[in-house]
Amino acid sequence: MNCALIGTSKIAEVHLLELIKIGAKKIVIISRNINRGKNLCEKYKYKFPNVNFCYSNKKILKEKRFDLIDICTSNSTHDLYLKYINKSNNIILVEKPIISLKKFKSNYKKILDQIYKKNNRLLVCYPMTYLAKKFKKYFNSKKKYNTFDFIFHTGGRYNKENINIDLMPHALSFISSFFSNKMLYKNLKINNITVKKNKWVSKFSLDNINFLFDLSEKNKSKTSLTIKYNKKKIIRNTKIINNLFLNILIYKNKVNKIENPMTEFFEDLKKNKNSKIFYEKNKKLTYQIMNTNYKFLI
Repeated sequence: MNCALIGTSKIAEVHLLELIKIGAKKIVIISRNINRGKNLCEKYKYKFPNVNFCYSNKKILKEKRFDLIDICTSNSTHDLYLKYINKSNNIILVEKPIISLKKFKSNYKKILDQIYKKNNRLLVCYPMTYLAKKFKKYFNSKKKYNTFDFIFHTGGRYNKENINIDLMPHALSFISSFFSNKMLYKNLKINNITVKKNKWVSKFSLDNINFLFDLSEKNKSKTSLTIKYNKKKIIRNTKIINNLFLNILIYKNKVNKIENPMTEFFEDLKKNKNSKIFYEKNKKLTYQIMNTNYKFLI
């Protein structure tokens, strides 16, 4: 598989490793920063001698055909690359969010329509939909719950309202999957929003459930996710042991290792790369997430 990876951030490196797992044999790394692009090639060409790594600028996207183009740049530049890429049957993968709501505001839907009209094999990366299914196993589906807390702290680079733009797709895709894709259709009532330098918090209600989203970035500690459903609490942490990235769920002081949700997403991509239904489901979820997220910014 011949791939182009746009970006050199930490999440771009995560995507790079997942691309190799699903069969990438050539990866062209595209970056505005020549040194960072070339350094990333040098870093991985010795670790994966069977994969051909090379650096290029964005012009190569118009000159050569790729099986998959993966966009992992800053949130505000996703749309620029989506517009730059020629209309084709390439698989286009975009790290969430697909576009910046802060950049386009009320015009976001028009931009989405233009993007999807041009690309019919477009996917936004939502690993939280897979992680939610792991959490769901710990809760009684027949029991009625009144409160749901999503507490997500990361070492990301954004602040204030930009935290909402960056992390809300994670939170909304999680609850959409956790509540069987019905939750984002329900009436939304926002009760309170608190914005600080490195934290964005909102209290709201959906379908008679009171939600708390506590999202923060620039944390010195490792990324962590805590879900509280009424009084039941489950924590998801990550660890690196012997160069292996591990996902761990902690419940009642018991530790359970689970599959990396990002790996599950990429495996699903490989399995369903020719499925129209797969792309349509992702598109539908993306519109739902953007529509709901926008309501928190008005």
